[in-house]
Amino acid sequence: MHPTDAELWAGALGYVLPPLIAFVVQPRWSGPMKGIFMLLVAAGDGLGTAYFNDDFTGRTIITCILTAAIAIGVAYRTVWRPSGIAPAIERLTSPAPPQAP
Repeated sequence: MHPTDAELWAGALGYVLPPLIAFVVQPRWSGPMKGIFMLLVAAGDGLGTAYFNDDFTGRTIITCILTAAIAIGVAYRTVWRPSGIAPAIERLTSPAPPQAP
């Protein structure tokens, strides 16, 4: 079975989303909280790519969401985290803790 255009777009977009996710994610968030946020982003990616490819049906939506989730997770673990880019973005966009006078 060959992937549809929507699934390919969901995977490609998912591959470049981790740095954008890092703008929202805070280093102090727990692992499960970060995972839930990633799944919400993957759901948005999957829904959007299915809709904009005029293939907004049940099977395509689910496969696009799953493809996006896998792409985001693999890209983060293999490229964005080891390179230090995503963690650096998280640190730079996190509010600074209050400093004592």
